[in-house]
Amino acid sequence: MTRSGGNGMKARVLDALGRLERGEAQAAFADLLALRAGAPDDPVVLHALARAAHALGRYDLAAGFAGQAARSDPRPEFHITLGLSLLALGHAEPARGALHVAVLGAPDLPEARLAYGEALEALGRCDEAEAELREATRLRPLEAGLRLVLARFLERRGRIEEALKVLADGRRLAAKDDVVLRQHQVGLLARVGAVDEAVRHSAEIRDILPDDPAAAANHGAVLFGDGRLDEAKTELDRAVLLGAPTAETLNNLGLTEMALGDLTRADLAFSEAARLRPDDARVALNRGTLLNELGRRRAAETLFDRVIAVAPGTMDAERARFNRGTVALAEGRFADGWRDFEARRAVLGPLPRADLPDWDGREAEGRVLLCGEQGLGDFIQFLRYVPFVAERAPVCLVVPPSLARLVVESQSLPVWKDYFRSGRLIVTESDAADGCGAKASLLSLPFLLGDAAPPSFAPYLRSREAGVANRLHPGLRVGLCYAGSATYRFDRRRSVPLDAFAPVLEVPGIRWVSLQPGKTPDGFEPLPDGDMATTAGVMAELDLIISVDTAMAHLAGAVGRPVWLLNRFGGDWRWTSGNRCSGPGGEPRSLWYPGVRLFDQRAPDLPDVAWAAPIGDVAEALRATGLG
Repeated sequence: MTRSGGNGMKARVLDALGRLERGEAQAAFADLLALRAGAPDDPVVLHALARAAHALGRYDLAAGFAGQAARSDPRPEFHITLGLSLLALGHAEPARGALHVAVLGAPDLPEARLAYGEALEALGRCDEAEAELREATRLRPLEAGLRLVLARFLERRGRIEEALKVLADGRRLAAKDDVVLRQHQVGLLARVGAVDEAVRHSAEIRDILPDDPAAAANHGAVLFGDGRLDEAKTELDRAVLLGAPTAETLNNLGLTEMALGDLTRADLAFSEAARLRPDDARVALNRGTLLNELGRRRAAETLFDRVIAVAPGTMDAERARFNRGTVALAEGRFADGWRDFEARRAVLGPLPRADLPDWDGREAEGRVLLCGEQGLGDFIQFLRYVPFVAERAPVCLVVPPSLARLVVESQSLPVWKDYFRSGRLIVTESDAADGCGAKASLLSLPFLLGDAAPPSFAPYLRSREAGVANRLHPGLRVGLCYAGSATYRFDRRRSVPLDAFAPVLEVPGIRWVSLQPGKTPDGFEPLPDGDMATTAGVMAELDLIISVDTAMAHLAGAVGRPVWLLNRFGGDWRWTSGNRCSGPGGEPRSLWYPGVRLFDQRAPDLPDVAWAAPIGDVAEALRATGLG
């Protein structure tokens, strides 16, 4: 028998294809091979074998079987399978030819148009590919899945807004339980920053599939991206309870627990994710970050080394190298740390002024454009290196508007005045300055200058603005900054609720000044409106600044004021053991700002527990000496 005209043969082919649809590709392939033994030239059996081989990833077999089928019976669907198999093998032009035959044979068949468009896109003929996809959509206007295919094409072309419009149309057409299109819409909305819409739509998916762990996990991931940490934890915990958790779910749960400050539970989640997917670079990177926060730096470094080794040249490897750099810096291995710290450039993207080459640290006649790249605290910390650059080349320093007046008003300080006076250093708020021959980031300067440990300290910021002190009233005037930006994902580990400072605020004889932008707490003198020069003027009239790890601590340190820093367990690399020196009484102080005294959390407890000890230490030090 060479043809499948018999009802028995047709039924057996249909049974095999049914198994294929149910995901039983290997069994379907075996059944069809048995059928072919009795009908070696039957095109329907050959095509069914091609489909099963394609599902198994055996594209060479699939192309062979489909080619045999198409030679004896040129049905469009046979050419579609042949073309898709050739495309999977990387043979784009032969695939295009086979699929073009399918389109000519069945111009009204959307599947032929879709496959032909895929081949055209692989050949870089994207306008033609888009036309085929849109024609497929026109031919079957009520099918939501075709909208999804078109949206994915537009997304690959970088046309995100158009893709979202197509997905919105598809969503109106989709069946209530069709979550694939909806989930893709959620991911794209989150990508463009439409997080409220993404949260709303992912909640709809969760409601459609209330018992589906993937729906709960995806909703939790979107909530985490929106900073709604408690809700994210609830959904991710629910996903874990609903079914065997995936590495992706556990990874997101670990990130959420870490952001909430529960490092112990985060460690459990990351460890299980790593067990399920030991070669996943993202899991390794996140787990390494957590281990670093737990003070297990060598274990973290081992994970980063592994990612660099197994994924060389990838963005994951660059992230691992950057993270490894922060480990080295935390331990005071500055030469290694600054080298790996440069990997952040690949992670964060290019500096402004692509027309300028990167400065290599050598002496130069043309001006070097120096700019920041992250927050104000980083800018202030690395500002101390600018005079050393000015020794090698004239400098144009790009300063954030909130810092510009303060930097200009500091030019009479010894570290700056000769460079300002000679014109070797100029300050601007725009990176469009003329006459620059190269550019560099402030954070790259230790590496470019070949410096190891931080240079010896002298105050390098000072405001001429008068302070707000009223010395007719006795007692210490102490400024307090208890919180950073709430938009920072891990702010709960850095910031401290004001009511947790009760033991400190109860110390008698102190006049409290707010260094917190926004609403002034009861019993505090307000922080005047203004820029960093205004704030520096306030600090100049204070006896002490108490701060969490924010730009305020860097500003006070750079001005040379005494600072007591509340430091989370593990802490940022710049406050760790490798970045410390001893104060007059043996207390830990910052190597970067000797006026900064450090009060550490003692264990990786939840924030409301972990802050009790350092806050108690601050209260005791205030009672004992006033300044410590």
